[in-house]
Amino acid sequence: MVSHADKTVEVAHADDPQAGRFERAVLPHLSAGFTLAMYLTGNKADAEDAVQEAILRAVRYFSTLRDEDARAWFLTIVRRVCFTAYRTDRPQGADMVSIDAVGPQLVDSREQPDMAVERLHVQQRVRDAIDQLPPLLREAIVLRELQSCSYVEIAAVTEVPVGTVMSRLSRARARLADLLHDVVDFGDVA
Repeated sequence: MVSHADKTVEVAHADDPQAGRFERAVLPHLSAGFTLAMYLTGNKADAEDAVQEAILRAVRYFSTLRDEDARAWFLTIVRRVCFTAYRTDRPQGADMVSIDAVGPQLVDSREQPDMAVERLHVQQRVRDAIDQLPPLLREAIVLRELQSCSYVEIAAVTEVPVGTVMSRLSRARARLADLLHDVVDFGDVA
């Protein structure tokens, strides 16, 4: 404890078991939080700021984590930061940056260069199509398809019923199928 002008502040120590618990529970989900923030904010700088703010909030409110599903809990914090602190309802194309910075893509060294270029082109088209989705549909598809969250986890993160999650995913998939009809054969998408 540190006292300063009649204010007492607790200082966490490196050997504090709570600090170790936080690191084990939350830190593995930073990449997932950044990916979600990137799609919700539309640019790298805001995504980085949102994740930093989410980490601060997670530290502050770590004692409220009741179950061991830290991933959904942390993604909920990231989502709230993005929707409250950063404008995620911008008109399409306004100050938008592609999410290429999310991470390197592994390329099979045996792959032919023309196939690699074609694959990268398709990946970029998919990213662009996801960027065109409205924020609520975009977050649902990112959480399900890129973060592999279950419907229940998505419902917890977005604070909506599972049925709403399923509806949003269905609408997002249908819009993606329309946007990517010349790239990928989706078959019948309801």
